[in-house]
Amino acid sequence: MEGVKTKGEDGEAVEPSPYDGIQKNAVLHEAKCFNDKQISARTCSEVLTKIMYLIIQGEEFSPSEISKVFFSVTKLFNSRDVHLRRMVYLSLKNLPADPEEAMMVVNCLAKDMTGKTDLYRANAIRVLAKILHPSMIGSFERFMKQAIIDKDPYVVSAALLAGNHMLKSGADSIKRWSSEVQEALNNPSPMVQLHALLLLFKLKQYDPLAISKLASNLARAPPKGPLAQVLLIRCIASVIRRQPQPDRELLKFLQDLLHDKSFTVMYEAARTICALPNINRTQVISAIGVLQEFLSSPVAAQRFAAVRTLSKVVLRFPIAVAPCSVDLEHLINDSNRNVATIAITTLLRTGVEQNVDRLMKSIAGFMTDTSDEFKIVLIDAIKSLCLKFKHRHKTLLAFLSASLREEGGKEYKRAIMNAILEIIEKIPETKETGLEQFCEFIEDCEFPKLSMKILDLLGTEGPKTKHPGRYIRFIFNRVILETASVRSAAVTALARFGAHVPELTPSIRVLLSRCAADDDDEVRDRAVLFLHLLQGKDLSLAQEFFKSDAPAEPKRLTASLEAFLQSKMEVPFDVKKHLVEVIEEKKKVADEKSDSKANGTKSRGGAVTATKPEARNEMYKELLNKYPYFSTLGKLFKSCAPVELTESETEYVVSCVKHIYKEHVVLQFNVTNNMEDQLLENVTVEIETEDPDWAEEKVIAAESIAFGTTGVCFVCISRPIDDSKRENFASGTITNVLKFLVKDVEDGVAQGVATEDEYTLEDLEVVESDFMQAVTTIRTMDFKKQWDSLSNVQAGKKFSLGLDDLQSAVDAVIDLLGMGACESMNEVAENARSHGVFMVGKFLSSGKVLPVLCKAGFMLDQRHGVTLKIAIRCPDANISKLLTNSVR
Repeated sequence: MEGVKTKGEDGEAVEPSPYDGIQKNAVLHEAKCFNDKQISARTCSEVLTKIMYLIIQGEEFSPSEISKVFFSVTKLFNSRDVHLRRMVYLSLKNLPADPEEAMMVVNCLAKDMTGKTDLYRANAIRVLAKILHPSMIGSFERFMKQAIIDKDPYVVSAALLAGNHMLKSGADSIKRWSSEVQEALNNPSPMVQLHALLLLFKLKQYDPLAISKLASNLARAPPKGPLAQVLLIRCIASVIRRQPQPDRELLKFLQDLLHDKSFTVMYEAARTICALPNINRTQVISAIGVLQEFLSSPVAAQRFAAVRTLSKVVLRFPIAVAPCSVDLEHLINDSNRNVATIAITTLLRTGVEQNVDRLMKSIAGFMTDTSDEFKIVLIDAIKSLCLKFKHRHKTLLAFLSASLREEGGKEYKRAIMNAILEIIEKIPETKETGLEQFCEFIEDCEFPKLSMKILDLLGTEGPKTKHPGRYIRFIFNRVILETASVRSAAVTALARFGAHVPELTPSIRVLLSRCAADDDDEVRDRAVLFLHLLQGKDLSLAQEFFKSDAPAEPKRLTASLEAFLQSKMEVPFDVKKHLVEVIEEKKKVADEKSDSKANGTKSRGGAVTATKPEARNEMYKELLNKYPYFSTLGKLFKSCAPVELTESETEYVVSCVKHIYKEHVVLQFNVTNNMEDQLLENVTVEIETEDPDWAEEKVIAAESIAFGTTGVCFVCISRPIDDSKRENFASGTITNVLKFLVKDVEDGVAQGVATEDEYTLEDLEVVESDFMQAVTTIRTMDFKKQWDSLSNVQAGKKFSLGLDDLQSAVDAVIDLLGMGACESMNEVAENARSHGVFMVGKFLSSGKVLPVLCKAGFMLDQRHGVTLKIAIRCPDANISKLLTNSVR
């Protein structure tokens, strides 16, 4: 229907797409025209456009449909129509065809790439880079090098972009193009200069010395294109950040660019200078002057860029930004609310006291039209100003209090609360005013967690004020009106008042007695407990109760107790010795990662409990020392994290801990009896190894396991050594069957004769990583020294991992090797296409502990997924090969 317009996201009328509502089946039917003897270029172009539209809109095509369309499109190479040929190239780039099928069109692309039509050559190079497998790049290297030094800038740019794309796929041959890429920097085309510089930096990105040398050379003879200059500025910034003091030549080059004709270059130079960590106030003044000029620009984007940069600079150099105050004040009434908000924030941070009242009035005028993100920035600035000019706290605290009662999201309200809390903490005279504002806010607060936090604050700080009784009504209202979690927090707050304000204790007892009849167990139990503590005139017990701190966070304490019970240690639980770390799982990523980490297992509450390797070894060493047999095996090298062999809800829950010795592996099976009517006796695990050379030497049974308790049984197996005296570190599959005698239990007493029974468990395997201890304390600099000292004993390989996420790939390889990453190198930056990790470990071989170092490079390619290039060095070359081959 012509003339009909729809509204876009910004509310403006937009023309509807002519392809809205097209159906995939109808388009596929129209695609039969690709097979006509007389090809209609116009019809085919229109059908290709529809196919591209469906792909961009997320329409799913089956593999057979993709193959059919792909092969039909290849027939259009017979047409000489330029527009159609360009659509063919575009389609081949975007059709998600199978890699083997895509190789069928390589010959056609190679013909176009070596032809005389520059338009065809450039597009063919782009498509070829997208579909060509890295192993075949060498066949076309000569043609690519020729294209880089071609006269046509479009062809040169296409070849450079192709090199950049293939470099991401892990093609090492691209590194041999350096001389041609360097020559392309002299091309007069700004586009070619940009792409050449981009590829050159990518080729040298892992060589800081080469990057520094390149930056210095280009600073003397820089490219003329503005975009290439912007890229050069960023490269120079990376070099300067690694220096204790900025290089004078490089810094002067950046300062000279402040007077460039291009706004983009000027702004990038100013922004970079202001962001350098090793810059001083004198050196940053010239850059601030340029940004000040942009504040009065008629272009909104330029004003926004300048004021946003100044808002960051003012945190480091408030005095240097102060001369911009007049220009910033003019932006308070800017039509763009984001510009106005940042301008006010920057003015607040400059710390000019006489402007405070005027700015507060200006802020109140447009807070309702500003997003929560910018409001939070404003709140932080107001808090900082209040702490700086403490005698102005009434004006600023009144503004924060008014903002707390206005509409806004949870994060915005939390930011205001945290600001007021910090002001109360650092300016004692504001305490009562702040608490009163919280009391008013909690009446209408729709966020339970914020209400609980306020109640905790009232219970802690309220009794210390001059008039503590004024807060009781607000707190008790929460007991009547709120959810169970908030009611529980309110009961605790009331009890704090009763413990610390004796004149309020009788009335608090009355209120708590009403809470003791609550429907919720938590609320009722708290009320009963606090009533007991507040009985009588002596309140010292109640006061001591609220003063004492828990030895750890509840979640961590729970996880520690579970791990302690699982270890079956008979010594008393000691908080100082047996606490474990609790690592919260990340949202969404948690489901993609394995259920057990190298240093931990999953526990209740969606957390991973992880004891440090040294602490875990100590815990299990105490247990193993109770059995004289294990002392004959030598020194314990490592106790691995528990591996679950059953589901957590089954009648018998079993996990296994592998203890590694010089020539033996001890399997500790932790067995929990969940059957209330059964008593288990003589509990053992019968194992069967896939490799017959892994021999069972000793079995230690658990005498009895009652309902709800955990027993421990052991199986000791020896590792084989072949004729060449080389150790075997992989057991193959170990099948496990739980065997026991069972007695029926009635009224807590075992009855009758025990009968034999068994329960099949999950399979188990001993692998190379079990003999590896992770080392995470080594620095990158020390790693490089050790790496260079082991240059003659390296093993490496390169292959695809079959994963499409860099972080998952890094985690998987670290977990597979059992090594530790240096200096948080296991964390992948967001949107990264490549990542490198240095890993260190200690490996047990022939009774000796050998250092092992690993370099792993990960490259992400949309078509082939993550490619891993790994190199391992160890004093024993056989161990290097063994560990390299274990990554498969």
